[in-house]
Amino acid sequence: MLKWIIIRNFTFPDSKISAMENTSIERFGCLEKEESLRCLESDKLKQNVCILESETPFKGYYDRYTYQSKPLYFYLVLDDHYSLEKIWRIILKVRKLFGRRFDAVPGSIELFDMRKLIIRLRNLDKYDDIYELQRLFASEGMVFHKKLKKQNDNTGIIRLEKSFFLQPIGDMMYMDAIEPHHGYFIIPGHFSWSRFKEITQEVQFDINLLYFDAANAFFYENHGIIDMVRIYREDLTREKLFAIRNGYYHVINNVVLAPGEG
Repeated sequence: MLKWIIIRNFTFPDSKISAMENTSIERFGCLEKEESLRCLESDKLKQNVCILESETPFKGYYDRYTYQSKPLYFYLVLDDHYSLEKIWRIILKVRKLFGRRFDAVPGSIELFDMRKLIIRLRNLDKYDDIYELQRLFASEGMVFHKKLKKQNDNTGIIRLEKSFFLQPIGDMMYMDAIEPHHGYFIIPGHFSWSRFKEITQEVQFDINLLYFDAANAFFYENHGIIDMVRIYREDLTREKLFAIRNGYYHVINNVVLAPGEG
């Protein structure tokens, strides 16, 4: 008989969780987050090209802590429509041409009442690498959006189509097998970004919880979708991730899924 683990309204098959916790796994999915962005200004860029830089990566955490070394997150804003396959093939070619490490994934951004395709770039060895990468992507036929006019609100909603490299650590939680300070835990369903943001703020009101940055995420598995939360915090441990996970479960159970709540 199939045994189920139930956390009030959360229901997961015990056998499925056990299978996921045996070894590191790679899963393709999506990550959604909010970023404060600015247009990169430099004579080294191709004229009138829009490249966005995250002003405060992992803002939920670094609003309260000082960067020891600010992570570099850039977004190439594309002007044309490209298939996901085409973008990935160009990314793979640019990786070979560039010859140094960097991470790139496709996605989209909602900013200034528009929605555009993007390529997210991170893990650059040095800041000036962005200029060479922009040139290489352009040489492969990528057409970039023109530079955006400055607005009072420069906050964008970013959705990334990416692979997750997950190390199961029990209790429906994972540590990222590649990126330090990243952890994940499963939740029972999908929430819109606005609702997810409200839930996260409720969790952060608990002064016993450590400061952290959160993103909405999911991955595909067994012809279905597994929803989860991505947590960023320096020196993230299993115990800290477990405390944050329980904070989300408490809010979702007692506020979101409470009787009378929509």
